[in-house]
Amino acid sequence: MDVGQMDSRTRTVSDPIVTENLVLRLPTVEDEADIVRLWDDPSFNWLFPHRYDGAPPSPAEVAAYARSVTRFGSALLICDPGGAPLGTVHLSGLWRDTAEVGWYVAPEHRRRGVAREAVRAVVLHLLENHNLAVQARMDEANAASRGLAESLGFAPARCDMHGSVGFATTLQDQRDILARDEAAAPSMRPAA
Repeated sequence: MDVGQMDSRTRTVSDPIVTENLVLRLPTVEDEADIVRLWDDPSFNWLFPHRYDGAPPSPAEVAAYARSVTRFGSALLICDPGGAPLGTVHLSGLWRDTAEVGWYVAPEHRRRGVAREAVRAVVLHLLENHNLAVQARMDEANAASRGLAESLGFAPARCDMHGSVGFATTLQDQRDILARDEAAAPSMRPAA
């Protein structure tokens, strides 16, 4: 695959994905300061695996990574409808036949369904529009992310990275979950 083809595959989400409560879009240069602010959190160290000493990444490392995300479109910014950034969904491996997703929501926005809504939307977009298998990998100690992956229909998958667990999902898995969720929702009855 040539560089032009690879670049077009790495930007699989060129238009914003809009959900009921969120807008997921490619970040711009103007978003870099917000991304650095979001990622100024020790729980974000997972994205800097070369840091075996456990030290948090330096502000310069975080800023450099934010610039690369903006340049290559390797993450989507999760925003509320007013445009305020809440977190990011990371995309890798898009030039192959399998995409890997990761997610980060700022601590002040956690436990409100932001990651669930954002990740579900991105996964469905990748499965339905780009014919990609979708995987997720996370630190095995990250119970919240493991629980989210399982609740979104990801099944355990092989992961060769020490200390990490892997998950994968398919389009049929996602369709089955959506059908189950719709069947479980209370049906609306017309007014008498």
